[in-house]
Amino acid sequence: MCLDDLAALLDRLTPDLDAVTEPWMVIGSGALMLLGLPLGAANDLDIVTSAEGAGRLRARWADWLGSDGARIPDGPFRPDDFARYETPWGPAEVMGGLKVHGEPLVITACHADLPIPTAQEQLRILRLFGRPKDLAKAAQLEAWLSPG
Repeated sequence: MCLDDLAALLDRLTPDLDAVTEPWMVIGSGALMLLGLPLGAANDLDIVTSAEGAGRLRARWADWLGSDGARIPDGPFRPDDFARYETPWGPAEVMGGLKVHGEPLVITACHADLPIPTAQEQLRILRLFGRPKDLAKAAQLEAWLSPG
């Protein structure tokens, strides 16, 4: 999805996300693109929330639940509740109660105007995930943030 598609998907999903009354945030490539990093495309919108929030979204978005079933993300992170949704506006993945290396992911700094971590917080999260693709995105973000 291009930036315009991601932004439109987020606009469409935000009322439902806010209605579950649990904190939520967009992470991953979509968050980087919303920040302004020129990645070109993202496969989906990655949303993190509590396990309770993910359960409420599962009930709300049951008609959009991916037909291939919920696959648990691989690597150093595991959510308590994971689902992929094929919405009419594009795909979204919800990770409830996300743990990284066995510890809950805590996002400590949020963007002032968007439901994404700050640039520095996104750097921290990408490095924490530590997979080669995450480290490559961290390097790209760091270069983009560097003056000059």
